[in-house]
Amino acid sequence: MENTINQIKSAIGGISGVLVAAIGLLIVASVVFGQGASMNVIGNIKDLVDTFIGSGASLSSIVTLIIVLSVLNK
Repeated sequence: MENTINQIKSAIGGISGVLVAAIGLLIVASVVFGQGASMNVIGNIKDLVDTFIGSGASLSSIVTLIIVLSVLNK
């Protein structure tokens, strides 16, 4: 039972690592290509933060910047 739980934790950790790496790659592509990139990852993260904090709050841009920097530092 314990071995199964460790395998599940390991699989979830691997999947989350791949997703964080993909998000980091998409953020870099968004910065490099700007509007030419097919996805606006930074804008989508900011919109997600706006739903929690409130639209138009200056704090949402700072939180978005922190999230982007933390993803890029991993």
